Amino acid sequence: MNKSIGPINKILVPVDHSTSSLLGQEIAAAIAKKTGASVTVMHVMQETASAFSLPTTIDTELRGMVEQNAQATVDNARKLFEEEGVSVETETMASADVANSILRFSEDNYDLIVVGAHGEIQQDTFALGGVTKKVMMHTKRPLLIAKKPSTLSSLLVNVDGSKSAFKALEFAVKLAKTMNSRITLFNVQEQKLFELSEKTARNIGEKILADASSSIKEEPLKIDNRLEFGVPQDKIVEAAEKGGHDLLVLGGKGHGTIKRFLLGSVTDDVCHRARTSILVVPNP
Repeated sequence: MNKSIGPINKILVPVDHSTSSLLGQEIAAAIAKKTGASVTVMHVMQETASAFSLPTTIDTELRGMVEQNAQATVDNARKLFEEEGVSVETETMASADVANSILRFSEDNYDLIVVGAHGEIQQDTFALGGVTKKVMMHTKRPLLIAKKPSTLSSLLVNVDGSKSAFKALEFAVKLAKTMNSRITLFNVQEQKLFELSEKTARNIGEKILADASSSIKEEPLKIDNRLEFGVPQDKIVEAAEKGGHDLLVLGGKGHGTIKRFLLGSVTDDVCHRARTSILVVPNP
């Protein structure tokens, strides 16, 4: 049996100078205020190998500038959280692999990681940057990827009958209770099955939604059910956008998908395409 998801007590927020990072900080602050969680702000200075040696004085000056920039980044983030009355600590480090540093640091009993969708040089507002993508593929912690400002008032939770989907739903319920959010349980049945037997497709989808609903029926939440037919990733992205949801919640590995790295192909595709902030809950 899977270990039950506990309360949100510790939140890790990797930061940089990007607008995307600021969105993540604002969402993390909102969650921390409601849950009473403490926040650790971290910034990783990326080390790069130089093809030539710099004079010692220039090298020292450049390193000093990088360190000052890193300190300013975490200081600005710390100020944001302190102004919201959130307990906050800061951490800076240097590493050749930013994502690996975040992954290793998050193993220290963090309940949630909140990141921006991309760094400072990303052109597409909603696309995932390389660091976020790698953290998403390998993290063992729930990961919230900020793509838009969000009040977390409306959560779209994809359920497909898998263990990972139920784990994601469990986390979504805890978050919804804290944030007073409405939950929409969403299931997509493949179009080919619908064309073969509409009745069978509907029965399967309705059974999955009923099971998901029954698992949270005693919770004082506003819950809606929605069943669609088509290509799962297309329908999920469309529903999140057209439904005006603040957060799309996904399990780390969908039912019936081939393992690709540590994510299911549906989750992986949706995370790259969706314009809504996303919460991915792995099922280690």
